[in-house]
Amino acid sequence: MDYKQDTIVAISTPPGIGGIAVIRVSGGNAIPCVEKIFNSSHKFSRYPSHKAIFGKIKSGKQVIDEVIVTKFIAPHSYTGEDVVEISCHGSVFIANKILELLLVDCRLAEKGEFTQRAFFNDKLGLTQAEAVGDLLQAKTKFSHLAALKQYEGRLRNRIENYLGKIIELRTQFELEIDFSEQGLEKLDRQKTENEISSLIAEIQELVDSGEEGLILRDGLKVSLVGAPNVGKSSIFNRLLQTSRAIVTPHPGTTRDYLEEAIALQGYFLKVFDTAGLRQTENQIEKIGIARSYQIITNSHKILFIIDGDENLDEYQKLTQIVDKERIIKVLNKSDIFSRKEIENFRKKGYVVCSATSKNGLQELKEKLLTDIQISEEFLQEGILTNLRQILAGKRAIKALQAALDSFKNKLGLEFTAFDLKSASEALEEIIGKITSEKILEQIFDNFCVGK
Repeated sequence: MDYKQDTIVAISTPPGIGGIAVIRVSGGNAIPCVEKIFNSSHKFSRYPSHKAIFGKIKSGKQVIDEVIVTKFIAPHSYTGEDVVEISCHGSVFIANKILELLLVDCRLAEKGEFTQRAFFNDKLGLTQAEAVGDLLQAKTKFSHLAALKQYEGRLRNRIENYLGKIIELRTQFELEIDFSEQGLEKLDRQKTENEISSLIAEIQELVDSGEEGLILRDGLKVSLVGAPNVGKSSIFNRLLQTSRAIVTPHPGTTRDYLEEAIALQGYFLKVFDTAGLRQTENQIEKIGIARSYQIITNSHKILFIIDGDENLDEYQKLTQIVDKERIIKVLNKSDIFSRKEIENFRKKGYVVCSATSKNGLQELKEKLLTDIQISEEFLQEGILTNLRQILAGKRAIKALQAALDSFKNKLGLEFTAFDLKSASEALEEIIGKITSEKILEQIFDNFCVGK
């Protein structure tokens, strides 16, 4: 991915009517470009950096809008270049008219190009650049906190710490290779084995955090599954706290799955109300059931809902496509059962609730989050938040394990040193010290224009 030197411009606020719109300009000619169309009490180029200035944007003699303009002189800006931000009234026409005037001397920015320039100018590491995108998409307290800590550099610092330990090990091996040529041995083999093993455990813990990171960013996928008319849609509506799904006493009301997103105790959940699982000759319902199984397979949690009949055949069928650990058995309509019957269901591992009376719904919500309880202290350390980072972390572990094996088996220090170098490269890929052009393109292409 080439770093282009020209001056770029884009509207950084979402399209639509609002209080203000912000147009961002970055590059060597950012200040002269804005100065051509901006009129204030003093010459714009003479104002100091980081000062907000009131004035008017003009097209010839015609006033387009009264605006506030802030300039940031390189390298003290988001991109590391000269940057100017124009805050105008939030009219689509006004913002586009100002953009049109600037495009005479500037180029329209590509997706994520401002953040890309910040990366190339060492204003942000790659994990921090990715965190910018995550901050823009953050939907809950914890997804925001995870993105914020990554943006602050917590993950980068954690990776740098691991890299420092690997460098120390590699230095020891290089010295040992030199000493071995002289017939001397200075390396404490047991201590070195312990250091490599400890490093593997630390990075494994980081990789394990990636599953929680993905859930925080993309959401915990929850499927509501069961026979027709057991109350899936009623529970779906209760979780959403709105009447999203149609509820009737007639089986087969939900012919296709419904999907909605909710925030639950600071976590982002994607909840799917699936078509009732049963044998049917209705072609539309058959398609809905087939789609339901696809959704179920990709879900983190499956609520298997019954209203008395345990439906063991469908439960067994479900366990053939997903792990039992992902299934939460739920008895709905508990208000029509006796205490003894309810106790029997509890002994069989069912969460007992009633969508009608709301009894047991809080217990069900807590059960959904059992495996992903994440403390704020855990997020403070920095966690992996996407598949690219997780895969690179796994490669680092694989290389370190190879280094440990070759060292234990005394295959030669050169082999161990090579594996340690491979581990370093994998970790460096996470923070962007070594990153292919294709990966960079994929990362910044996910950003919006203007960021």
